[in-house]
Amino acid sequence: MRIGPSPFAALVLAAAALGQTQGSPDFGAIAPILSASCHDCHDGAGSKGGFDLSALPASGAGWLAALSHIRERVRTGEMPPPAAEAPTAAERAAVVAFCEAALQRELPKLPWPPGRVTVRRLSRGQWDASVRALFGTSTAKVGEFPADDLGYGFDSIGDALSFSTLHLEKYLAAAQDVAAASLERIAPHERVQRHEAESMVLVAGPGVSGEDIVNFYTRSTIEQAIVLPRDGDYEIAVRAKADQAGDEPARLLLQLDGRDLVEIDVEQRRLQTFPLKTPLPGGPHQLRLSFTNDYYDPKHQDPGQRDRNLHVDWLEIRGPLDRLPLPAAATWARDAVAGDATTTPPAFARDLLLRAWRRPPTAPETARIAALTPANAITAALLSPHFLFRIEPATGGSDEAIADHALAARLSFFLWGQGPDDTLRQQAERGELRTAATLAKAAARMLADPRAEWLATDFAVQWLELRALPERCPDPARFPGIDDELRASMRRQTELLFLTVLREGRDVHELLACDFQFVDARLAAFLGLPAVTVPDFERRPLAPAERPHGGLLGQSGILLLTSNPTRTSPVKRGKWVLENLLDAAPPAPPPGNDTLAAERTIDSAASFREQLAQHRADAKCAGCHVRMDALGFALEHFDAVGRFRTEDRGGAIDARGALPSGTVVDGLPDLAAAIANDPAFVRTVLRKLFVYGVGRAANQVDRLQLDARADALRQRGKVTLHDLVLEVVASPPFRRRGPSH
Repeated sequence: MRIGPSPFAALVLAAAALGQTQGSPDFGAIAPILSASCHDCHDGAGSKGGFDLSALPASGAGWLAALSHIRERVRTGEMPPPAAEAPTAAERAAVVAFCEAALQRELPKLPWPPGRVTVRRLSRGQWDASVRALFGTSTAKVGEFPADDLGYGFDSIGDALSFSTLHLEKYLAAAQDVAAASLERIAPHERVQRHEAESMVLVAGPGVSGEDIVNFYTRSTIEQAIVLPRDGDYEIAVRAKADQAGDEPARLLLQLDGRDLVEIDVEQRRLQTFPLKTPLPGGPHQLRLSFTNDYYDPKHQDPGQRDRNLHVDWLEIRGPLDRLPLPAAATWARDAVAGDATTTPPAFARDLLLRAWRRPPTAPETARIAALTPANAITAALLSPHFLFRIEPATGGSDEAIADHALAARLSFFLWGQGPDDTLRQQAERGELRTAATLAKAAARMLADPRAEWLATDFAVQWLELRALPERCPDPARFPGIDDELRASMRRQTELLFLTVLREGRDVHELLACDFQFVDARLAAFLGLPAVTVPDFERRPLAPAERPHGGLLGQSGILLLTSNPTRTSPVKRGKWVLENLLDAAPPAPPPGNDTLAAERTIDSAASFREQLAQHRADAKCAGCHVRMDALGFALEHFDAVGRFRTEDRGGAIDARGALPSGTVVDGLPDLAAAIANDPAFVRTVLRKLFVYGVGRAANQVDRLQLDARADALRQRGKVTLHDLVLEVVASPPFRRRGPSH
């Protein structure tokens, strides 16, 4: 087909103009290919997939985005669709080469506007991590917070996060809990519980008497219910005296919940205090006082030796006396606050706000907090919008640099899920983070810190959708043994893989295939692997042929996540790979063509493979399913809960699939290699980190610029998660924000 006088000609002329640049591929060589293979479906009204080549601008971001789109769809073989006139491999290569050359040439000229990020409240995880960093403690009430809304797969996106009066109610209750628990660590004050003996309950013996003091005239026991605030060291004191008779002093037995603590010899006829220091568990208890050695000899010649009696005035519990440990980052609080529970020193108020609000407080702000009791000061600081919301002021200008302390907070929430530490805060105070080199060094230091585990437990878990694992309940009749503990092990296995690739500076492709595997006792037993002899996870080496089994796609959590309750789901698995590893989510199926719904009624892989083959015969479905089905069927050697198998319902597993490019994948090793060889994988990881770290969706220019940086890293060789994080931190959208409108 020749290019005629149609809107498509505008594209041709623009491409031809770009193609005249020295050293670029000749557009004349690919114009007939585009005309023959693209013109009918993507020119003018009714363009398929919403991709109208004739409506694209002749230059700028829109034009480059179109080139990127064409490059990827042609490179992977997804376009043209099977029913269209298929270009040869050489013709595909020519189109891809032209697009790549144009992108490499024009992208450096394209400005990268920073955009704007909506003000974000802290997610549930960030609230908890921030409070733990501040005070070394948190509260179970975090679990009562409303569920965080997701945007683009993450709970750190301002456009998606909501706020309600329910949030405020739950924040208040949690802040009050944290204040009480924090003061126990920061400035513990002795609590004294005194119980008069005459108010205690008689539980054994004939009786006691007395109004101001209890008289034991024979063996008897009195009891007092107490509540200890926490596990710790306590002092229990009894004030008593005795009338002596016989050859031994009166004895007082002190018991806790029926367990003997101490037996005291009360030798004096005047009141004395008998203290006992001992560790005790927190919670409700019963304390008992018993007179154990009554003596009575009415005929003794000495009247003072005829009767031995015990007299108890009171029982007192003092404590806890010990100090709870504080993490190093929280020692500021213990150093700043006095032991007085009614007074908040100005130094404590200032340090509290500096850390909780992630910026230096003003003098009036400090004075208002210092006027409160320490408990109310902590509660007020945690209820303030300056704590609950990530407010990021700028320094001013057309493309405004984010203010120093706000930039420090953005970096620390990205990598640690909490506010800045002292080092980062001081760098912000000195204005050092404004330079790209210092910001990169700060990020590198933070990535080496144990707190960077946050990227594994929060970013990776959300990226890979592992938070949905508790909702996956396979049929217990077919797949027994799946419980919350096993699901937690599955999730932790993936976290440890990500964390190891991060900490050891391994190539990011080792997320797909690596020479090690983590298993604990539960997973090993469930998967039929050799027993684990350590109490936690064991790192095991894998032979070269086993490497893909150490990657994400061989892990039970991912495989369970992408299955149906009764059987595997090749469509779900293929869709998950496209969405999460290649950032190529398929469009929603046409009405009446939902294979995800249909496959739930299919009982065997063989019959479902036949159904999908019929489904792909429909031109409306073939474009997506050709690639998606091949990716999903490659994982059929794993059952619905991630156990390796060679048969399904008595038939041999067929794990083969042909990708649109013509590449045949047969099983996990081929699949892992195909994804690793696809440049979209590194681009996807970088895009996901960008969205998570910046807090908004990646727009057209963002995607172009990020893809170019990912491709440059791949061309250099080894690509690490460290490299990708630093690319996000160096990007204009991370360091700056666009002007207000």
